[in-house]
Amino acid sequence: MQSCPELINLILQLYEKEALGGLFDFAKRLYSSQDGILVIGSDPNDRYEDYESIIHFYEAAGAAGLEIKIDDIKAYREETFGWVVDRVTAKLPKGIEVPFRYTYFFNKENSVWKIVHTHISFGVSDESILE
Repeated sequence: MQSCPELINLILQLYEKEALGGLFDFAKRLYSSQDGILVIGSDPNDRYEDYESIIHFYEAAGAAGLEIKIDDIKAYREETFGWVVDRVTAKLPKGIEVPFRYTYFFNKENSVWKIVHTHISFGVSDESILE
């Protein structure tokens, strides 16, 4: 495994576009259109398994214009496969701050990094689940 600043830069651009309202167009370029791609969102019903539904998910999400503050981000790669893990705080339009965790998996397609999987979650303590 080797560190991959190139993937970190792609995710930083994604968050910048999210804050400025350009997320939809950027996601269209950044996501793979190959079979097997998957986005799992934070809502139990958020599961998108093809390019069109993923882009529709980002079209709806991009309208909010979220400000993202990165708490921790790391990226690694092996040959044509890479991944980014991070913790962020999203500032919602009404000023509420929400912590998220993201995992992105990338595949290099024709010399261009494309996202093939995204997982978005909230950290919940084990104790709160068992209550």
